[in-house]
Amino acid sequence: MMMMLSCHFAIWCILMKSMVAAGDDFLKGWRTKDRFVGFRFEISPFPDLILEKDVKVAIRDFADEHYCFGWIQNSPRKSIVGEARCTKESANTLKKFMSEILNEDQNHTISIREYRDTLIRLHFTHFKILSPRRNTCFREEPHKCAHFYNEGSDGIQFRDR
Repeated sequence: MMMMLSCHFAIWCILMKSMVAAGDDFLKGWRTKDRFVGFRFEISPFPDLILEKDVKVAIRDFADEHYCFGWIQNSPRKSIVGEARCTKESANTLKKFMSEILNEDQNHTISIREYRDTLIRLHFTHFKILSPRRNTCFREEPHKCAHFYNEGSDGIQFRDR
């Protein structure tokens, strides 16, 4: 019995060694970053509160229909900010949708920062509209915290990408 286990273990080690030698090519397509995209965005300016609510609801509904999850909210800088995690195809579709709904009004700009590791800060089972009172800002644009504009750092630690 021990001999049989040793043989199985040896075969397993040989297989693992060949897989590791194959490197990233072996794992390509199976890694999270090969299948998903995580990004944050900011749409600015947004002085029209009625249109702003419609845009947030439209983005939320579109994201839910395309199996993305994340969040969206008003920011203190009169903009709409959020994060999303989707399949690669759905992420491209969501980014295109956000650009298209803003295309009618040339006064708005959208900034997007894609994450290398696909992880987003806040996870929900769907795409959620958050209260503007919830602190969601980052060290870097888009949606940079106000206290990082004038200072290098004040000791607050964020896990930023």
